[in-house]
Amino acid sequence: MKTNLLSLALATILFAFTFEDDLLEKIVTKFNRFQDELPQEKAYLHLDKPYYTAGETIWFKAYLVEATTHLPDTISIPLYVELIDNQRGKLIEKKILKLEGGSAAADFQLADTLKAGYYSLRAYTNWMLNFDENLLFTKDFKVFRSNQVDEPTKLNVQEIDFRFFPEGGNLIEGIENRMAYKAVDALGSGIDVTGIIMNDKGDTIINFESEHLGMGVMTFKPQVGEQYIAKVKYRNIFEKEVKLPTIEKQGFVMGIESVADKNNIRLFVGHNIDNLTGQIAIVGQSQGKICYTAKTVSTKKVLLVKIPKSKFPSGITQFTVFSDKGLPLCERVIFLRNDSTLNIRLLTNKTQYKTREKVTLDIEAKDAKGQPISGDFSVSVTDAAQVLRNPFSENIETNLLLSSDLKGRIEQPAYYFSKENPDAARHLDILMMTQGWRRYQWNDIMKEELPKTKFLFERGLSISGEISRPNGKLFEKPVNLTFMFKLKDSTQLFGMGMAEKDGSFAAYNLDFADSAKVIIQAIAGNNNRNTKIFINKAFSPKVQIVAIPFNAVTFDEKDLADYLKRTKEALDFERTLRFNKAIMLNEVTVKAKKKTQERDSRVLYDKPSKSLTVDRTMAGYTNILDLIRGRFAGVQVSGSVNDPTITIRGASSIMLSSEPMFLLDGMQTNKEAILMLPVPDVDRVDVLTGAEASIYGSGAGGGVISILTKRGSPNYDYSQDETMGVQHFSIAGYYPTKEFYAPKYDVDIPENLRPDFRSTIFWSPKIKTDANGKASITFFNTDATTKVDIHLEGISSTGIPIAAKTTYSVGMK
Repeated sequence: MKTNLLSLALATILFAFTFEDDLLEKIVTKFNRFQDELPQEKAYLHLDKPYYTAGETIWFKAYLVEATTHLPDTISIPLYVELIDNQRGKLIEKKILKLEGGSAAADFQLADTLKAGYYSLRAYTNWMLNFDENLLFTKDFKVFRSNQVDEPTKLNVQEIDFRFFPEGGNLIEGIENRMAYKAVDALGSGIDVTGIIMNDKGDTIINFESEHLGMGVMTFKPQVGEQYIAKVKYRNIFEKEVKLPTIEKQGFVMGIESVADKNNIRLFVGHNIDNLTGQIAIVGQSQGKICYTAKTVSTKKVLLVKIPKSKFPSGITQFTVFSDKGLPLCERVIFLRNDSTLNIRLLTNKTQYKTREKVTLDIEAKDAKGQPISGDFSVSVTDAAQVLRNPFSENIETNLLLSSDLKGRIEQPAYYFSKENPDAARHLDILMMTQGWRRYQWNDIMKEELPKTKFLFERGLSISGEISRPNGKLFEKPVNLTFMFKLKDSTQLFGMGMAEKDGSFAAYNLDFADSAKVIIQAIAGNNNRNTKIFINKAFSPKVQIVAIPFNAVTFDEKDLADYLKRTKEALDFERTLRFNKAIMLNEVTVKAKKKTQERDSRVLYDKPSKSLTVDRTMAGYTNILDLIRGRFAGVQVSGSVNDPTITIRGASSIMLSSEPMFLLDGMQTNKEAILMLPVPDVDRVDVLTGAEASIYGSGAGGGVISILTKRGSPNYDYSQDETMGVQHFSIAGYYPTKEFYAPKYDVDIPENLRPDFRSTIFWSPKIKTDANGKASITFFNTDATTKVDIHLEGISSTGIPIAAKTTYSVGMK
């Protein structure tokens, strides 16, 4: 009889859900507006290993994806990656990576002097700074030193954090519902607990015991008018009293069962409010998309709904119950996995190798139906005896599908993705009940006006600033700007623009590697150089001091000593290689200087037809063309000072009256740019005719006027420059990727005589599968008799994150 009543109630509810609903339309409209106008991104870093020694190199691959689809992000191009000292709250180093197809490879060279301790890498785009800082990717790791004893972390063993989490968010008098709980120690690691819940009369209502990493769940029905307290026992010694969350006299509760049934979700909503009118809506969203909506009259005190899991993608799904005014009443997140996962096979050509033997690794990627699929992957090969890995540590799959959408540390995230563990799904469901923060907050989504974005999507590097009078007031007239960039390879770029009415200016979509020296000149009106230029500094989020370190891998004392010894040997060898290469490069540089001493490296010609060196006595001229008026035979400068006409007689038999080509530090420019140059900034003016001019092509038929500036010289000392209306500074460019050193033992070279016990045997960050879903890499083993771990991470072209691993033996029977 009970089953029949339940079926009848369910049928009535589902029928009610078919009605049209303005409330649902409003919710869906605002949600879609939020996603369209404020799309989000996710960053992830794959590191070659989980810890390092001072002096080592951190090799990593950066991935950027759209938060909703996990497709490789192609909107933002610069990705900022920072090396942070957690214990001292200090930003050590920052790199800018140029993403191509949503990924990039880079490294951090850890200083030999770096203190042992806990560090992290933080990755983000400029656009990501518009949102909660918890959305920025961070990766914690530990740094060791061979000459520094690792001091154990001092903990107060009596200190734990214990909290209750009512399912759906509320405890309501007279309504039975589930309540999860979680206990963690001072390191944030789960700790086993037992306990009881007592009423205000001292009666024991419930006994409980955690079942996984300090977490558990119970069924609890608060009685009307009663108060409760929990007594929690841990480490078999200590006891702690904990208050339960506030018990409301009236309200809504939500319960979800998503583990027992492989195909369906069972959702329960209940309330105890008499004479309630209106409607309630239920919305289920995942990865930034609303996948399920329903509504019914709120007079029903018990609602039960069965929802197909096939409506949702893999990852976190968030269910919310709304009032008829669009206010969230209760909420629950669950985790779902479907069959869209990839199958990755990592096959070495052997399972047993000799030391220094060549290894071939074949990679094959297929979808759930066995069809080949393309992807972008990175592979780390490490000595398992030196690099101890937590079997359930974070990877790209657990990050993008789980931890990137929740706040707080998730201990052993890969445990919940283990297909071998039959309890993993249930424990994951309990974890979902204990995480209190989500990527998408309905209170933000339902606002009439969306928050203003301060940070823009970046398609390239940029600089920005403000122009004003020396007293800080704005100009009434337009301010003309001239930009000059000198790159590391001596390439020079030139541009012009105007400041906005409020004095602000910016140059976007710059693209250069390493760094650049920049000169900005501001002229108000026709020739007012009495301007003040302020350059905005690159923004970085605040760095917090992390007093409590994360729970790193624990070494056996002997294993740690062996690891530090092997690392020191590898670092000594690496330093020797770098030193030898530096000597070779210096020799090449010296030879190159001898070849280029005959002419200025900025120009193609050896000797100009005519030349004028500018000195201090010439500073009073309005512009450089006014300066050369009448100084060169055959060079005629006529017309007004601010808009002269210039011709070179005899420059060409065909184009006798055409103006010459203008060069600024070897780069072609226009006459207007030359007129804006302050005369004191110019070092030399060269005039080219005939054969000298012809090397610049047909455009130099009227001759060439070549202007060489003082700042353009490779040897210019910027520290002495104080020209009014001119600002000079250096800016960082994209980090130039370095290649991982991997010795090849099938060739006979002196370096191969050294012992090789590197902990990272091979690092390959740019692996693309072909049309058949296949890729292959080769590398050589070290001298170690050991087991070798291979870890692959990456993402498919369809937005599916994947992590895979395999192992083989070297010199072991």
